[in-house]
Amino acid sequence: MRPVLIYGLIFLSVLCMATSSIIIRFSTAPAMIIALYRVVFTAGLAALLGSRDIFPNIKKMPRRDFILIIIAGFFLALHFAFWISSLNYTSIPSSVLFTNLQVIFVLLFSIFILREKMKQQVIAGIIVAILGSSLIAGGDLGSGRIYGDMLALLSGFFVAVYFIIGRYVRVRVDVWPYTSMVALVAVLVLLPASALAGLPLLSYPPREWILFLLLALGPGLAGHGILNWALKYVKAPIVAVSILGESVGASILAFLVFGELLLWYQMIGGVLILLGIYVAAVNEARSGEQLLQEG
Repeated sequence: MRPVLIYGLIFLSVLCMATSSIIIRFSTAPAMIIALYRVVFTAGLAALLGSRDIFPNIKKMPRRDFILIIIAGFFLALHFAFWISSLNYTSIPSSVLFTNLQVIFVLLFSIFILREKMKQQVIAGIIVAILGSSLIAGGDLGSGRIYGDMLALLSGFFVAVYFIIGRYVRVRVDVWPYTSMVALVAVLVLLPASALAGLPLLSYPPREWILFLLLALGPGLAGHGILNWALKYVKAPIVAVSILGESVGASILAFLVFGELLLWYQMIGGVLILLGIYVAAVNEARSGEQLLQEG
């Protein structure tokens, strides 16, 4: 595979992910409904793409993986519900930045729960990212947007749990069967939650259904799907760092489409968050690769 094509597709995937918050802002549907139909369409499209592999994967899947997929789907549902809701209460740049702290949550989980040793550069990156997020949260507290920031932060935690489980299960389950199954579990969580909340499930104009489908096609399959595919051809640090482009792309699109300006504390805090995640993710991935080589 030619490197130009690979990196071109990675750039396309980051651009697709950056459109997620923009598409959501265009929708007038409740946040829970947007989350529901994003995973409905994702489950359907992923099942279609992996139709030949789903039943062979299910047949050989141990019971433990079934349970883990159910847990992963539950946290995926929480992630979308909380993150999409956050966009009603805070700016797009703040929401995406706090959600992207998922990388830091994964590293903190490794340090405090799994008791893994981390390089000093990784710990320094975590501290810098936390300082950046604290600066944005402090500024947003005075502007009344702290509630949205906290929803986005929680969504980052939920998706970090989802990724931790996925990292374990995906070794044995192919990408499309796994994607379709966790998305289906998320549907089974969000559907009754939406019904209990008294939200209308079907009475939406065609424009809304197009937006739901675009969320699954663009940020869902073309975004995260391409990055999962790229792991076969490039090193993990490149993929990890490329995800940070979502924050930059979303901020630029938010300014161009909605005229959302970055305030001074968002600029400084955003730079600190991205720098911290970059330093932590790259050094953690490199140390992991070094351990594999030594093993």
